[in-house]
Amino acid sequence: MTLQIKPETALCHRALSPPAYGVFSGRTLVFIVLIAISLEVLAGVAPGQSNQSMLGSAQDSADPDAKPNKFDALLKTFLDRDTLTGDWFGFRTTLQNAGITFGLLDQSEVWGNLSGGLRQGAVFDGLTTASLKLDLGKLVCWPDATFYISAFQIYGRGPTPNLTGNLQLISNIEATRSTKLYDLWLEQNLFGGRISIRIGQEGANDELMITQYGALFLNSSFGYPGLPSEDLPSGGPNYPLATPFVRVRLQATDKLTLTGAIYTEDPAPPGTGDPQVRDDSGTAFRLNDDALIFGELAYSINQDSKATGLPGTYKLGFWYATSSFPDQFYDNEGHPLASPESTGKPRLHSGGYALYGIIDQMVWKEPSSTSGGIGLFLLGMWAPESYNPSNLFIDGGMNWSEPIHGREKDNFGFGVAYLGISPTLRQYGNSVIFYTGSGSPYSSNETVLEATYLCQVCPWLQLQPDAQYVINPGAGIPSASSHTPLKNAFIIGLRTNIQF
Repeated sequence: MTLQIKPETALCHRALSPPAYGVFSGRTLVFIVLIAISLEVLAGVAPGQSNQSMLGSAQDSADPDAKPNKFDALLKTFLDRDTLTGDWFGFRTTLQNAGITFGLLDQSEVWGNLSGGLRQGAVFDGLTTASLKLDLGKLVCWPDATFYISAFQIYGRGPTPNLTGNLQLISNIEATRSTKLYDLWLEQNLFGGRISIRIGQEGANDELMITQYGALFLNSSFGYPGLPSEDLPSGGPNYPLATPFVRVRLQATDKLTLTGAIYTEDPAPPGTGDPQVRDDSGTAFRLNDDALIFGELAYSINQDSKATGLPGTYKLGFWYATSSFPDQFYDNEGHPLASPESTGKPRLHSGGYALYGIIDQMVWKEPSSTSGGIGLFLLGMWAPESYNPSNLFIDGGMNWSEPIHGREKDNFGFGVAYLGISPTLRQYGNSVIFYTGSGSPYSSNETVLEATYLCQVCPWLQLQPDAQYVINPGAGIPSASSHTPLKNAFIIGLRTNIQF
């Protein structure tokens, strides 16, 4: 499973035909852009606008006293706008002032596997997210209430099933091609924001198990830890499958925040095969299933802009799932599952849980910059080994904001994600070899190293080159992609984020 990186939280997992791109088709998006540019040209440039374009001008450089260049001013206006389609001649601002905010974000990427994994080659995939946010205080005089809805269209072919075969997905937006409802919730703030209640549908990692500095990375495990993705039914409530939920957040003090939430545990209806196909539209709204309960305590320091110390956030949390979990080694009569005497039905364990901790800490702040600095992050999660494929997950790394002086919105990051394979599951793998005389031992872990650079080209456009090295792809566990251990994979990619 993967982290959906939403426009309001970051920068943030089929069944349409491959030519479909985004909530609109690719042709429609191009058509919108052409109209926006044409209208900008027809409208001209407002008097008094600067002639200094973002990219610079040979004429301006040669002659600082030159008269304003209309083309340069138009280019600056186009590049400096917050969204590609602009303010719609003031209509967008009018709607926002009335409490209505539209969002349309397209994320497209190309990946090439250079060695190892399943095969060498290249793929293209992407995600278009449409959203609507309503400030109910402005719209219907309902103070401190917000309604939010978002939908995805997922397109292309993801790099993990087609190129690398690892458990921790290379891209946090790759998924089965489809058009899906995701977020659908109502939030009410009380007592000046001290208490917040949200109810509806969303993914667990929209608000929980989040590392601030880890949100930069593209591998799915940095947004939604690999452990629940492997251990929970259908991966749990996580992109692209959200579930019904209720969340309550208490801002006990300026530094201390307590969050509790209950989600539907399994986002997909019963059945076999791809769970994303079983809930192809994201509208299963499963209310009669087992529950997934979260509790998280966060302690933050030096968050105020006037603070003299370096900011940091520390979290402790847990999740508890109410369903039954199959033993990884024994059947319901106490025989090894791989033995000829086995019934083939694993012993069931009632309920499952995990504990986790998170550290986000800035360790250096550039003196001459308001935003530049280096932040470190660490997330650790543990679960019982007997009934979980993964019993240990650790990720960590660094995030360097403004690595190049003057590039305030750019970020460079290096991270490592370690997905431990439980000793009980590895014992099962060894027993398969013992009883059948074939197969190979499972690896103790799958580890991903990632280096990435987020370049803010202009307010509505980001480019993010990325490189990942996957050690023990798939951890040697037989799967639909491969029945033999895979060689370490090295894959590179480039993502484009466009805010329309």
